[in-house]
Amino acid sequence: MCQEISTGVCKDDLALKAPGKMSHSRWLNTANRFLRLYVATNENEPSQNLEIIVKVYAVCWFEIKCHYACKDSARHLFSIISKSPYLPEEIKKVIDPVIERNGSVGHPENLLIAMLRDDSKHIRELALRRILKYRSTAKNRGCQNISSK
Repeated sequence: MCQEISTGVCKDDLALKAPGKMSHSRWLNTANRFLRLYVATNENEPSQNLEIIVKVYAVCWFEIKCHYACKDSARHLFSIISKSPYLPEEIKKVIDPVIERNGSVGHPENLLIAMLRDDSKHIRELALRRILKYRSTAKNRGCQNISSK
């Protein structure tokens, strides 16, 4: 549905389809119903909400559903942040605090997990060097070293 709306070519039967029973979060349900309402009406001009759903929310939701592992969480945070700069200031004032509250995936230990699973060998090696450097300094400071034995 998002692809058809973004291209501007919607099939007539799409407006008649029932969304069915939704078992996802309220936000997903609301976004789905908003898209259906847009398709069912003959509005030519997309609203600001429609743009946010199609360009940010739906894209990020599908990325998370396809790659849901812990190793991908920092990448998802980056994706959301990189897709939101074009938004108007009043929308950013609402979205930015939510990103900040959920920004724990941007902590260094989570970034290292993402780096260890990166496609680039150079990034994986960099993560390994950072971990080994931390382990050597942790011993010198008397910190507990957690072993994976």
